[in-house]
Amino acid sequence: MPTAWGLPAGLQSRRLLGFALATFLAHALSLSFIRFGGPLAPAWPPAGLALAALLTLPRDHRRLVFGGYVAIDTISNLLQGFATPPALAYLCVGLFELTIAEALIRRAAPTPIRFARLRDVWVVLGGTFAATAVASLPAALVARHFNQSAFVESAAVWMIGDMIAFIIVTPLTLLLLAMPALRTTFQRRSSAYIETVVLGLVIVSSSVWALLERRIVGEVTASPYLLIVPVLWATLRFGQVGALLAVLGVSSVGMILLVNGQPLGLGGASVGGMLTALQVFVGVLSVTSLVLATALRETQETAAQNARMVEALRSSEQRLRQSQKMEAIGQLAGGVAHDFNNVLSAIMLQLEELRLVRDMPRMARELVTDVESSAQRAARLTRQLLVFSRQQAMQQHLLDLTALVQTHIRLLRRVVPSSHTLTLTTPPEPLVIAADGGMLEQVLLNLVLNARDAQPQGGAIHIETRRDVVNESVPDLPVGDYAVFRVQDTGTGIADEHLPRLFEPFFTTKPPGQGTGLGLATAYGIVQQHRGTIRVTSVRGRGTTMDVWLPLSHEPLPVPSPAAPAIDTPEDTAPAPIAAVLVVEDEATVRRLMERVLEREGYRVFTAVNGVEALDWWLRNQASVDLVLTDLVMPGGMSGTALARELRRANPMLPIAFTSGYDPEYDPSDVTMMPGENFIPKPATTEQILAVVRRQLEGAERTTL
Repeated sequence: MPTAWGLPAGLQSRRLLGFALATFLAHALSLSFIRFGGPLAPAWPPAGLALAALLTLPRDHRRLVFGGYVAIDTISNLLQGFATPPALAYLCVGLFELTIAEALIRRAAPTPIRFARLRDVWVVLGGTFAATAVASLPAALVARHFNQSAFVESAAVWMIGDMIAFIIVTPLTLLLLAMPALRTTFQRRSSAYIETVVLGLVIVSSSVWALLERRIVGEVTASPYLLIVPVLWATLRFGQVGALLAVLGVSSVGMILLVNGQPLGLGGASVGGMLTALQVFVGVLSVTSLVLATALRETQETAAQNARMVEALRSSEQRLRQSQKMEAIGQLAGGVAHDFNNVLSAIMLQLEELRLVRDMPRMARELVTDVESSAQRAARLTRQLLVFSRQQAMQQHLLDLTALVQTHIRLLRRVVPSSHTLTLTTPPEPLVIAADGGMLEQVLLNLVLNARDAQPQGGAIHIETRRDVVNESVPDLPVGDYAVFRVQDTGTGIADEHLPRLFEPFFTTKPPGQGTGLGLATAYGIVQQHRGTIRVTSVRGRGTTMDVWLPLSHEPLPVPSPAAPAIDTPEDTAPAPIAAVLVVEDEATVRRLMERVLEREGYRVFTAVNGVEALDWWLRNQASVDLVLTDLVMPGGMSGTALARELRRANPMLPIAFTSGYDPEYDPSDVTMMPGENFIPKPATTEQILAVVRRQLEGAERTTL
């Protein structure tokens, strides 16, 4: 988009100024040699620079490039006395040539020319050859009209001179603009400077001896073809830039020798003939060296790319193996958690049964409370195992972040050795958030373990909870109130190059066997699930601070329900039946306890050990069942969801509730399960079981009405 002055909006003034200065100097130098080519210069570097400017600058800079080329040509001609009608005519032909060359090159190569492939060389050679061939005809007509020069000879001089500029100056300019790669080479090898000086001296001296065909030893005479050796040296050691600079050095030595009246051993009876021979020699040498250097670069880049691909494949293979190993561990953890949840279900239901015993001593009730607290903690641990094995979905509820951290601090002290100090700072007011407490405990544990490992010789770990506000929205945190818990250590810190990869799965700086690289990745994923983020600040040698930001909830904390009092129910009194429930559970203890809980509420209960037995019983007694309560994972070849599909195929209105130590989200079925609605996660309390049963039966009654 041009500005009000007609200039491009993204004007590259520094590069334009550089091109202008280089073009002016090249134009002045070319005019000083013009007498050796009759009416034309032996080569025209300004044309090569102008083409490089057109190819490297944005398309909206074309008018500036052409305008600057005209201005520089005119000023230089005026300063050196060449401002003549033929010079103006040659300028018009040169602009015509540049337009054709740019159009052909851009058509053949829409992407920028980098000379990284041989195709780029052929595109430039083909486009410039066609452009110079077309432009040489009007140039020869101009020479014939003003100087009565031979048409064919004038066309050849124009074409050869401009082709040399396009072969050497244009590629060299484009390559020098990509100097960081060359500069890096010199920075890595300080000996490259010495080698460059030696190579330059060799090229100058060997060019003098070879072009003048001086004798070396006895009858052995240096010949121009020997210049291939230093040019090849420059090509192999310094690539395309080295090759073109070497050819430029050879041609410069040749022109200086001609200026000083030295006959060259390239052929030609006159100065013009020797100049033409030098042009052909330099042209062949430049094309050969450029093609060779580009082929070498393409081979090297292809080899480097292949090496990166092999390394990426090796890394992917290693990650796949690690992922498969972690998946196997996760499946094992999930299976253990499922079986453990069945045991916990029996323990927690039996504890609730104990609460109903009359005349229990006060000490016994306190022991029951302690055991129940331990069982609930064990239940939270199994949920963490299920989270690790990705078989537990997030179960949000309102909680106080400060209370959660204070409760969990006792467990954290057990994983932190005595060489470390663990301190906690909390605000007086509660920090209410909607979160999965078990998941946040896992996040806190992972961060504390990382802080511990960052201080192998001991140190301080400080945990803090606070309220904070975000007033301006950022990508990872919208405006709002947040609860923040911080884990800060005084360890070694994190290297700057490792910070961007800190939460990548499988990335770890710990030695092999001491870290999976999943701890921080899991923590970050959990925090993101809670619509929060983790911010890390670290100073090498001074420690690391990790802040976990979680959105605050403006809802009040739920009031905890009081413990259910013991119910004095005569043993011989049974309430009237309310409904019939079929309980399908493979764990005998859990099955008996669920049967007792439901019967105490007045339900008529039937039981089955697995899905096959339950389906067989239901087909014989389906009219007697109002609700089916089934486990999800059972032996016998039929899961709970498979049983549900068979039952609903015969009776679509039959209410079915599910229970499992796994999370329903990971059960392979199309049945929608919601905790508290039609799903009871193990371990569950009596109230949770009865609430789901009532809700399902009430829903069935409303559907019937």
